[in-house]
Amino acid sequence: MAATEVQHIVVVGGEVVGPVVAAALAISLRGSDTKISLIQPDDETPFGDIQVFRGGAGEFHQVLGIDEAQLKERSNGVFGLGTRYRGFRADEQDAFVPLGSHGLTLRLVDFHHYFLKLRAEGSDDDYNAYSLPAAAAATGYFAPPAPSENRVLGTAAYDLYVDRDRYAGYMRRCAESLGVSSVQATVGTVELDDDGCLDTAVLADGTRIRGDFFVDCSADRLLAGHVETEQEFLDWSSFLPCDRVATIRTKGVTKPDLFSTIEANDDGWLQRRMTTDSATMSFAWCSQHADDDLAKCVLETYADEPDGCDIPIREHRIGSFARHWVRNCVAIGPAAVTLEPIEVSTLHVVQSSILRLLGMLPRQKVNTMLAEDYNRVTLDELTNVRDYQALRYALSGRGEGAFWENAAKAKRPDSLQDRIDLFRGFGRFTRGDHQIIRQANWVSSFLNFAFLPSSYDPLADMIDENRMKADLEQFRNEVQEAAG
Repeated sequence: MAATEVQHIVVVGGEVVGPVVAAALAISLRGSDTKISLIQPDDETPFGDIQVFRGGAGEFHQVLGIDEAQLKERSNGVFGLGTRYRGFRADEQDAFVPLGSHGLTLRLVDFHHYFLKLRAEGSDDDYNAYSLPAAAAATGYFAPPAPSENRVLGTAAYDLYVDRDRYAGYMRRCAESLGVSSVQATVGTVELDDDGCLDTAVLADGTRIRGDFFVDCSADRLLAGHVETEQEFLDWSSFLPCDRVATIRTKGVTKPDLFSTIEANDDGWLQRRMTTDSATMSFAWCSQHADDDLAKCVLETYADEPDGCDIPIREHRIGSFARHWVRNCVAIGPAAVTLEPIEVSTLHVVQSSILRLLGMLPRQKVNTMLAEDYNRVTLDELTNVRDYQALRYALSGRGEGAFWENAAKAKRPDSLQDRIDLFRGFGRFTRGDHQIIRQANWVSSFLNFAFLPSSYDPLADMIDENRMKADLEQFRNEVQEAAG
């Protein structure tokens, strides 16, 4: 196979993923001679749900140098500080899982062990009393903290909820301003070269767009399906049972919530998110236990003042393809993986994959070593996300309805069961690399779903107890002061 320099990158895919990939490539390759083309379908439905991406210093937009304040304003964005779960716990209490971290590490011992030590001694403190995002969400006010030596501000993290179409338009204009050639058309077929690599995307009208490297963001794997004839698909539907999602837009409120709300229903779960001018309600369910008409009825019952539009239903095959980068094509977004939209959004996964690809962009059109490393790290990260989402079913104490009865009996991934057993016994957690979901998120999920371990790290007994209690009380007071 003759080495070919990458001079033209072609991105195929609509909705929000294609424009985000094209803009990120354009920013990263600014000043080079590399040409970038974006092909978006011309029959795309203009309405979509509210999209969520991770904000905060060091995250996607900051890395690329995009003005997040401007993006937020033009996408009608609202800060998101966590997720409130209703109807999941056996005691019927809400579980609020905030972003960021709780407390501070003391003497190399993770904070939650000190919290567990106090609980063992009779304390009734709420774990979220040590979380700045949780405290801010309760007040309804939040602004990203400026760089500071303040230890409490350093624990903050946030998401942004944005209107999908406005966000996609912002990123597309960003890409076009940097020279990306954008066309709205449908890819009819593709042509391969003699080595089995993608060579040309042929549009429905006969237009031919040749490239050296391709990124497939399409829901139908319009490109990736041609470079790998025997595609191994990892079916995760036994771990994440919802194969249908319906979304309805509702009117906005004067003061949007700074968090998502996910409420368990006998047949699945509902999720509500808000922007500055609207809100969406989504219902996720399993087609084995409820039909589409029942799902629509549930959604209309829960939604506040629906806008009267038809309720679109999306069918999902939950799982991931084993290889995302094959020859000179990388699949990102719906062409690569489909997960339930529970807490972790499509854009969380997409933006992480984009940053990984930018760090591995090949000089030649084919680089087997880079592709293998990308596939290994990406699948490891996606497996972690899958387990984090499946944890909600594992920790749920809800038993009403066939959906939840089956979820309670479903086999869990071995990797998730290992995490549960380790935390149950010792309050410990195995750290991993390349993860969207950090240790603090896992620990917060366990404790806020009232899953308490049998013991805590004995090193927590080594520190002077009076000093430890004073440090924790001071941090808790600083959290409330910062939130105020």
